[in-house]
Amino acid sequence: MKVLVVGCGFGGLEAARTLRKQAKELEIIMIDRKPRFDYQPAYPELLSGKVTPEEISGDLKQFATKIGAEFIHAEVVTIDFRAKKVKTEPTTGGEGRDIPYDFLLLAIGAEQTFFGIPGAEEHSCSVNTLKNAIVAKNALDDLDHAKKNVIPVIGAGLTGVEVAGELVDYFTDKNAPVRIYLVELMPRILPGFPKENVATYVSTFLSDRGVEILTEMAVQEVNERKILFKDGRELLYDLIIWTAGIKPNRLLEKLEFSKVKGWLKVDPHLRVEGMNDVFAVGDTAFFEREGVRSGQNVEEAAGQGKIAAENIIRSMKGKKLKLYRPKNTIQNPQALISLGDGKGVIYLRGMMVTLFAYRLKKFVEHRYMRSFR
Repeated sequence: MKVLVVGCGFGGLEAARTLRKQAKELEIIMIDRKPRFDYQPAYPELLSGKVTPEEISGDLKQFATKIGAEFIHAEVVTIDFRAKKVKTEPTTGGEGRDIPYDFLLLAIGAEQTFFGIPGAEEHSCSVNTLKNAIVAKNALDDLDHAKKNVIPVIGAGLTGVEVAGELVDYFTDKNAPVRIYLVELMPRILPGFPKENVATYVSTFLSDRGVEILTEMAVQEVNERKILFKDGRELLYDLIIWTAGIKPNRLLEKLEFSKVKGWLKVDPHLRVEGMNDVFAVGDTAFFEREGVRSGQNVEEAAGQGKIAAENIIRSMKGKKLKLYRPKNTIQNPQALISLGDGKGVIYLRGMMVTLFAYRLKKFVEHRYMRSFR
């Protein structure tokens, strides 16, 4: 039996790891368009220089070899579900190849969206990939630090507030003047959290560090020098960092399956709706059960990867499949949030904990990256 794991983020890696633990003789092929895994939660700290790209990335071929799998560095361009074949194109040129499978697991993640706002993508940096985070860091280093730079961070979700905190640390370390704006469309920052307590705490913390928070501000257009908002206001800037919103991976547009807002709809066992041999996890999947929807976060991706892998093995053996029970949901989110200055906050079941929050976040990061050492 051959299982293809397409996408080697948190969901894909957990799936591959679980498959190997439960089936020693199974043929596992891992495919990703990048040769290295990147620890995405640490991207904001690249801006302040607290971490290096090497520290938060790991070689996927080495990981695959470690668990007895094959890694293919290529991009999946099409999938023939009737023939049960995945077509890939190598990232460095050459001929593509068709790879057959018995079971397929899709964990291809999401991409940054700019919502079609004119000029937003062309004139903004982002931290949605390691490559883009490095570009953003280089752009920071290229600024004239003798003058007071203006840097708006667009989007005040988890990534946005972490980026704002790291920017404060970056300019504090350089003893350089700066105006940092955290811009949010909704009435408050961290709008994905149902209770306002964490938003109030984070807002006060960042404000005390000099971050100017602008809520209910909708970007209408971006040009080379300024942001135009829908209410008529304008903001001159030196560098924009865009953290607002994600969209489905472009491969999903080619797949003719049931979707919700572009995400693959999966059943309670994490199978793509209507399929018995194709599973989807992480940001690729839309999972909702009894009115509870999985959040698009690391914890859910890893948890789904584990259960999907177990259900693939159960399918092979003709056993009853496991139901997936989400933990980090849209209705009840939880998070480890770093805020800069060695501080952070844990949000769990509507409660906040600040003591040792940043240390715990770094411990989780270091423990995970040991998988590649």
